[in-house]
Amino acid sequence: GAAGGAGGGGGAGGTVAVLDVGCGDGAALPYLCEAGADAARYAGLDLSSRMLRAARASHPGVRFEQGSFLTAAAAAPPAQYDAVLFNGALQFFADPVATLQQASGLLRRSPHSRLVVAHVSGAAFVERERQENPMTVLSTMPTLAELSAIAGPLGLQVVTPSFLGTEPEKIEAALRDFYLVVLRWDGEHGGVDGAPPPEGGAAEG
Repeated sequence: GAAGGAGGGGGAGGTVAVLDVGCGDGAALPYLCEAGADAARYAGLDLSSRMLRAARASHPGVRFEQGSFLTAAAAAPPAQYDAVLFNGALQFFADPVATLQQASGLLRRSPHSRLVVAHVSGAAFVERERQENPMTVLSTMPTLAELSAIAGPLGLQVVTPSFLGTEPEKIEAALRDFYLVVLRWDGEHGGVDGAPPPEGGAAEG
């Protein structure tokens, strides 16, 4: 799932530095580590003290912090992570554009760096959540066109997993049920243009 996108291609196992935004109880950590994340270079960030207590109990010695991503990102040194993951979290930000802009500033300039946006229940679920809980769910999952408009000026390219297909309409339809999109640097910003380096079946969106 999202873990493969975050860790894929980041180098030898256990070397990838990951920021897990809205980490909750840290459930993604074992999958991220399996995909190449280094638990010692992982940072989980969440607003919920209850979820963070659970995360710390399940993963002793791992860095979990309570706080707002936007505040933390503004104060953090730039370019310190290989992957920034929003797994079921982007919809809690009122301005996804500004949020992804700040996240890109935390990414190392490398062909293997990734900004991953995921939601296991898909974009349609988030839209229903937004209608039912507009005070909590502040936005919806960006379409491919919206992501491209965000990514381009930042020097990022939109990549979707090959299992979602290659036709934009089919990919967009698939994202309604299972949302997984990766943004990676283009050639001018430390990445590569065109097809991404081999990393387990990513295809251009």
